[in-house]
Amino acid sequence: MFREKCIVEDNRKVAPGHWVMRLGSRAISKNARPGQFVQILCADTCDPLLPRPFSFLTADSKSFSVLYQVIGKGTHLLSLLKKGEALSITGPFGNGFLSTAGDRPSTFALVGGGVGIPPLFHLAQGLLRQKKIKASQVQVFLGARHKALLLCEKEFKKLGVKLSVATNDGSKGKKGFVTEILEDFLRSADISRTGIYTCGPSPMLKTVCALCEKYGVEGEVSVEEPMACGFGACLGCAIKVKKTGGHRFAIACTEGPVFSAKEILWD
Repeated sequence: MFREKCIVEDNRKVAPGHWVMRLGSRAISKNARPGQFVQILCADTCDPLLPRPFSFLTADSKSFSVLYQVIGKGTHLLSLLKKGEALSITGPFGNGFLSTAGDRPSTFALVGGGVGIPPLFHLAQGLLRQKKIKASQVQVFLGARHKALLLCEKEFKKLGVKLSVATNDGSKGKKGFVTEILEDFLRSADISRTGIYTCGPSPMLKTVCALCEKYGVEGEVSVEEPMACGFGACLGCAIKVKKTGGHRFAIACTEGPVFSAKEILWD
C-alpha cells in the first residue's frame, strides 16, 4: 500500500454526471490489480473530511484512471480539477478478481452495471494481456437505465471482446435488466468452463449470485459498500457471509471487495 501525491493528467466528462480522471503515479499504478480500489482525498480542507473509494478503470506503469459519478460535494470537487493539480491518494486496497489460486475458466463472463463497470474493464484489459487468453473468450454484459448512461461501451468494443447490452427503457440493446441477457447466455453456454465476474448495484449482484447457484457456475462478486477508511477500522462496509454452522460479518475493504458468489448471504 502506498500514499502518493498524484498529478491530474486528464479529467473529462464521459456521460451525464460521470467523469474519468487519469492520474500520474509512481507506485500505486504499478501495483494495481483489477477489483482493487484507491482512497482519494477530494480536498485539502476538512470539508469533506474523509477520502472516497474508487475502483481502478485502468492502470499501467506510470498512471491509473478512475471513473466516478458526481453525487455529492466530494465528487463535485473532483470534477472541477484541472490538469496539473494534485491529489492525495492511498492504495491499492483490498483483494481483486482472480486473487485465489485455482483452475481458470475458458470463458470469462463479465457483468456490470453503472459505476460497477470500471473494475470489469480493468479486468478485461488484464485478461487480454495474458497471451493465452483471446478476446473471443471474454463475454461482456453491460446494463444501464438509458443508453446515455452506458459506461465504457466504446472502450470494450476497442478491446474486441464479445459485448451484449441491456437498458431498462430499451433505448439500446435488449429492453430489461442485464441479468436477463446473462441468463440467456447461460442457457446455451458450456457452464462447466465459464466463470462470472460482476460488479454493480446490490440488487443486480444478488440476482447474479442466484444465477450462479441456479446454473452451477463459479462467480466472483465485487460488492459496492460504503468504505470510509479502507483499513477495516470503521466497520462500515461489513457484509454477511457464510461460515460453517451459520454466518459471520466480513469487512469488504480488507477481505474483499471481491468475494465468491457462493459465500455472500443476501437479505
